Amino acid sequence: MTNLRLLIAGVFIVIVGLVLFSSPYTVHQTQQALILEFGQPRSEERDPGLHFKLPWRTATYYDKRVLSLDPPAQEVILADQKRINVDAFVRYQIVSPLKFKLRADTETNFIDIFGRRLNSAVRAEVGRVLLGDMLSNKRDDVMSRITDALKTQATDFGIVVVDVRIGRTDLPPATSESVFNRMRSQRVAQAAKIGRAHV
Repeated sequence: MTNLRLLIAGVFIVIVGLVLFSSPYTVHQTQQALILEFGQPRSEERDPGLHFKLPWRTATYYDKRVLSLDPPAQEVILADQKRINVDAFVRYQIVSPLKFKLRADTETNFIDIFGRRLNSAVRAEVGRVLLGDMLSNKRDDVMSRITDALKTQATDFGIVVVDVRIGRTDLPPATSESVFNRMRSQRVAQAAKIGRAHV
């Protein structure tokens, strides 16, 4: 009888120990947590500090800070049929780990999905303007329209789009050569005109 009591007491101590060890979790100031039960989301915790959960549940952490998504540069055809390489990036914050998990599942998937959406918005908006517009103040209007397009899609992912920037626009070699040849032809014609005027 004594052995049985010792066995029961031992099992009870082990269970209590597991509960005490598995239940607490800490959320740092730069983080937020999503509590999962067998892989399924159950609750969110955004407040920093020590928290408790059921022992069989797990905590997955997401960054609260502003993050950057920077997909590879892409070639875009402008309204005047010229081609440019556009390198755009978006800054965002995760505001709902639950929505983020349900919509994107992992950060890798999110980068792939939202990166394609960013590139799609860039193609749509940059493709409406001329080469000269991308070198003028109209560039800000283009970025503003891209930002608006992405903000409408961001809610589904549990994120807020903070900023969208076109970091760099380069002319592909073929376009550069075409622009250079046209400029050279214009200069030659201008020089010839000036030469005739002085004869």
